[in-house]
Amino acid sequence: MNGLNAFMERYFMPVAGKMAEQRHLKAIRDGIIATMPLLIIGSIFLIISSPPYEPWAEFMAPYAEALSIPVNATFGLLGLVAVFSIAFSLAKSYGMDELSAGVLSLAAFFVATPLTEEGNIPLNLMGSQGLFIAIILAIFTVEVYRFFEVRNIVIRMPDGVPPSVWRAFTALIPGAVIIFIVWGVDLFLRSSFDVSLHGIVSEVLRQPLEAAGASLWGALIAILLIHLLWSFGIHGISVVASVMAPIWYSLTEQNVAAQQAGEELPYIIGQPFMAIWWAVGGSGMALCLTILFVWRARSKHLKSLGRGSIWASFFNISEPVVFGAPIVMNPLLFFPFILAPLAVGIVTYFSMSIGLVGKPYVVVPWTTPPPLSGILTTGDWRGGVLMMFNIFMATCIYYPFFRLYDKKLLAEEKTDNAAAATKEAKDELQA
Repeated sequence: MNGLNAFMERYFMPVAGKMAEQRHLKAIRDGIIATMPLLIIGSIFLIISSPPYEPWAEFMAPYAEALSIPVNATFGLLGLVAVFSIAFSLAKSYGMDELSAGVLSLAAFFVATPLTEEGNIPLNLMGSQGLFIAIILAIFTVEVYRFFEVRNIVIRMPDGVPPSVWRAFTALIPGAVIIFIVWGVDLFLRSSFDVSLHGIVSEVLRQPLEAAGASLWGALIAILLIHLLWSFGIHGISVVASVMAPIWYSLTEQNVAAQQAGEELPYIIGQPFMAIWWAVGGSGMALCLTILFVWRARSKHLKSLGRGSIWASFFNISEPVVFGAPIVMNPLLFFPFILAPLAVGIVTYFSMSIGLVGKPYVVVPWTTPPPLSGILTTGDWRGGVLMMFNIFMATCIYYPFFRLYDKKLLAEEKTDNAAAATKEAKDELQA
């Protein structure tokens, strides 16, 4: 374990730490998180309009088209909202005018979007299909804007001019350059190669990344990295999700479209799978460990920690356990903390792949407790049963490691109590 610690601290932790603080990745993460309220609202209407229960589905069939409007207006605007919110977050990190950056990124996004034959905006490119180019254009817009602002190549207004006016004029020159570059590149690609910026990004980035992100191996690598980072005190999901969240949301949006069309869902991996299924109680299936603390712990530390943190774990908040047990830099809890979610991920994936449980397609708040989250994400009551089985399995994985750690702490507490009693007796004799 000491050798692993030394290796991680020397080679892995510096890279992970830089990624966690890298402003562009943080902006992507924060920008994607900004879409969550829309996706949760859309998921509610999706469950109502396309329920998995056949009698209910037949009853709702006459209203399905009307109920699909909020679904399309939420999931279908994923890329459009992301381009504004990512640019807004990145500009804020630089101390720039966030609103101007967001508006310019929106304009660049529309310039790069090819129109339909009828001259309309294609709604499919406003959703997950436009998410990757949204990320690229948001970062490009802010960096170009910053280039001009740092070098003072902007129009400055007198001090008495209202802020809303001088901000608009400050963004004028960089905004014109941004629009011209995006338009020029898109025009060149269309005239020379008969492909748009959206098409290039789809071929080069979106499709290969989705293929990797949708695989079981891709999910397991992400889960492993998340828990390795957590084990050394770094918020693992924040680092990994800043890179992978666009892929997971894109896969989820495609599942939503398939569900609305009454087709088989194409993907198991997506935002619901990666946010909910292997993280019951928080990262590491922490609920299982708090159950053991409350139910079986003999040491005062773990018993009190379990009683104090089990309700937080029930709503998928793991920090009290991760830092209170602690799991961070703890050899006895390090391995089950990684092994339990990996085992749960594998069991869940194969259960869904062979049809024992429906594939997840509904986005729910990450604080949704089990087994309700398993039922809601899949629209299948068997999802709740599988989630309860996963909790049992992860508890069994934790148990032998927990027993060793509990015995160690109990022995230390007895030693400390004996030492305290001896000191108290000596003090009484001296008195």
